[in-house]
Amino acid sequence: MKKVRPHDILNEVTPGDEYPGQYSESYGVGAGQGRAAAEEIIMIFGMTFYQILWYFIIYALVGWMIEVSYHAVTLGKIINRGFLNGPVCPVYGCGVLMVLSVLYIIGKIFGIDTDVANSNVLLLFVVGIVFATLVELMAGFALDRLFHTRWWNYNDRKYNLNGYICLEFSIIWGLAIAFVLRVIQPGIADLVALIPRAVGIVLLTVMYAVFVADIIVTVLTILKFNKELERMAEIQKAILALGDNMSEIIGNGTIMAVDKIDRDKQEYQDLKADFDAKMEHIRKHMMYYRLFGIGRLFAAFPNLKNSHFQDIIDMLRK
Repeated sequence: MKKVRPHDILNEVTPGDEYPGQYSESYGVGAGQGRAAAEEIIMIFGMTFYQILWYFIIYALVGWMIEVSYHAVTLGKIINRGFLNGPVCPVYGCGVLMVLSVLYIIGKIFGIDTDVANSNVLLLFVVGIVFATLVELMAGFALDRLFHTRWWNYNDRKYNLNGYICLEFSIIWGLAIAFVLRVIQPGIADLVALIPRAVGIVLLTVMYAVFVADIIVTVLTILKFNKELERMAEIQKAILALGDNMSEIIGNGTIMAVDKIDRDKQEYQDLKADFDAKMEHIRKHMMYYRLFGIGRLFAAFPNLKNSHFQDIIDMLRK
């Protein structure tokens, strides 16, 4: 039996074959394909693993370009808006893959044609609005719980859910998904099919190695920054406690109190100097690493909110 490669599917399975209308495996969706191909290729929600890897990285890149373009227009300057240092926004890749998977499941359950080139636009919109919003909600919640930080916040918009999602952007996601799947995805699938398999594997290996390294570096950078914020919060708490203690001692007005306040005053000055030195160090670090690291994240997310150390972050921004 001939070995069928993922990028052969477009040429080998056409309308009118044994499974009419389901040749859209090349587009990433569809309820089935030719029997020979099905026997040779392991499909995951109508896609090969090879296709999944390509679709994720391509749409993560497209999403990053959309984010940068949107903020270039609205803010008048180009900012790397991704959570990671590289030019990718993983939430976009996850969103498109989830919608493709859901469309495949719908096709299997209801026996309808879910080929993105032929699917009902309203179906694409509804699935897009629901599941792209779900991805955004899960991503926002996970990042908040992992790093105690809100990277985006929709609290200033109507009909939002804890600031993670809002109706306005959910509608935008639905429209965007319908457009992308109906107009762009067939071309993306054809492009992936044209890449020689060996070349594609090499490219994917390199890109995902860089992608994973970027995730590790970014996570370690944020964890280190949170540790610095935690230490600064401890110093700030100690300074406030000493200030309250000195106020109480002054109220007593005894000779022993005067000696005690001299010692506390010196400790207060030492702690204040330590706090100011750390604050200045972080500020310089942020200025020096504007293109990556914490400095870039502050520039990319000007409305960033930290549930534990927001007062210190506000001081850093001054």
